[in-house]
Amino acid sequence: MTDGFPNLDRPRFAEPAGTDPARIDLERATDSALVELISGGSVPAFVALFDRTSDAVRAELALGLPGAARISEIFAASYIEVWWLAGCHGAAERDITAWIIGIVRRRIAEGCRGTHRRDGPSVPEGPRPSYAELEIAALLRRPVDRLLQP
Repeated sequence: MTDGFPNLDRPRFAEPAGTDPARIDLERATDSALVELISGGSVPAFVALFDRTSDAVRAELALGLPGAARISEIFAASYIEVWWLAGCHGAAERDITAWIIGIVRRRIAEGCRGTHRRDGPSVPEGPRPSYAELEIAALLRRPVDRLLQP
């Protein structure tokens, strides 16, 4: 644990060809370049991509789950999936925001399927954040309660 946050580093693979993460201006990097850096374990690139795409993802969640209690959990879990699957994203020319929104839509659909239980009452949502919310907050080094704020 460093700075009070768990160490979420994953095994580092070879840096993307011809890329020195210390020399890249993350504000000017393309989304595809950020995903390539994320696949190598770059937390700063992940934060830059999160900051760049999170407004569109919040809007998608508001449309897909208006007023739903699980928005924060789905939001966090979607970005954790981006972190872990960045190396699997193949097409450099593909719209990264569309890829992330696709993850969100799938998670919304999965979440909606899970809310229609027939075997008894559903478990009420507790005040504690989900593991996905805790993981994304640690990765971004931001408080959990501020994840959905622009």
